[in-house]
Amino acid sequence: MSVAEADLIPRQAPAEASQEGQSAPARSRAETRRRLVAAATELFAAEGLHGATSARIARRAGVAAGTFYLHFEDKKALFAEIAATALAELRARQLEASRGLADPRAELRARTAELLRFAEANRELVQVLFGRGGEAGGVGDEVLAALESELEERLAGRIAAGEVPAHVHPGAAARAIAGMTARVVTWWVEDPSRAPREQVIEILLHAHPLFNAPAEPVHRD
Repeated sequence: MSVAEADLIPRQAPAEASQEGQSAPARSRAETRRRLVAAATELFAAEGLHGATSARIARRAGVAAGTFYLHFEDKKALFAEIAATALAELRARQLEASRGLADPRAELRARTAELLRFAEANRELVQVLFGRGGEAGGVGDEVLAALESELEERLAGRIAAGEVPAHVHPGAAARAIAGMTARVVTWWVEDPSRAPREQVIEILLHAHPLFNAPAEPVHRD
């Protein structure tokens, strides 16, 4: 496996559920699914979503082409599962990185730094999701929507706690931050030498109302 192929594989992936107590057919099915996901992960990293095919994924996994469709509707559904797993891993890593931090700015800084570390380690996945001419299509949109929803909820909590000014609209702010973050991070992981990591973190932080709340609108008669 090349370095480029390995870049898509999520680091520190959640441990798979124990197969203890499963029947032999169930264990076989779970193993086949795991092999399909691993094969697809490598091919998507090397060739993108458009380049990989379900037949080649099955061949790389060592199963018949028809077996693929016993587990996934199509390659997009398989890619969506890979993306969902990566998103869950990112959330877990951000939670761990910010654990015990009472200061909201320190917490946001820790979460942002972890985002950059995760994105750099999984840069091919980031590029397929948010770059490369939008080849991920609806999958990238779904991931972005999930991030927006989570950010909106967190912003609403910050506003309720008085940490972010009440005039900040959480829905609008969440979409502005998520969209900008996706573009900046995708640009950066294409070539991390473009900008020092700490500078990218500072730029992302100062787009957040915790660090740089927009001025309250002036209402004119």
